[in-house]
Amino acid sequence: MNSLTQQLASHGYWPAQAARLLESERYAGAVELCRQQLAEEPYSLAGRLLLAKALYAAGQTESAIEEFYQVLAADPENIAALKYLADIRFASGDEMSAIATYQRILEIDPACQALRSDLASPSKETVRTITITRGEEIGDAETTAAYRRIPFFTETMADLYLNQGHSRLAAMIYQKLAVNNRHPRLLEKLASAERHIKEKDKRNLDHVHFTDQ
Repeated sequence: MNSLTQQLASHGYWPAQAARLLESERYAGAVELCRQQLAEEPYSLAGRLLLAKALYAAGQTESAIEEFYQVLAADPENIAALKYLADIRFASGDEMSAIATYQRILEIDPACQALRSDLASPSKETVRTITITRGEEIGDAETTAAYRRIPFFTETMADLYLNQGHSRLAAMIYQKLAVNNRHPRLLEKLASAERHIKEKDKRNLDHVHFTDQ
């Protein structure tokens, strides 16, 4: 918690007080404070966003979604709300909707610092994704070129590329992450990407054999 927030909280600024509760993982207290104050100040965007975050942290995902949408109703380009909704959609298996929301964030702010890996790590990584059109797997040269343009590597980025059908690029990112992080989920995703590559290579080889006959 930064000193400014502490100062504001000590002077009775309730969003700062709620932020302190959220930071200290006192989610129920943060939710209660936000609800009480929003009853008096329903148009406080900072308070509404804090309530949504507290609900999400407390595991009340559906209620959190409702609050994030209320934030977006007042501020359609609120990146924090969009990021949380995209993560929720991705975690629920709605990859296409999540990808669309991530891309919307990048349309608002192409140099966005909000997209980061959800794997525990000593340093918080940020990312500007490079979107590739969904379709056929890009060639080795294009894959290498795209890989070299990526400024930061995150699991979320690799997931996006894998779901766009670019398994080679996804595997390269997973491999990069796995050097310093042997998280079982990450290794499983790397194995999955490698299976996709082998399956596609086999299909291509079978096609070549068929056309040669």
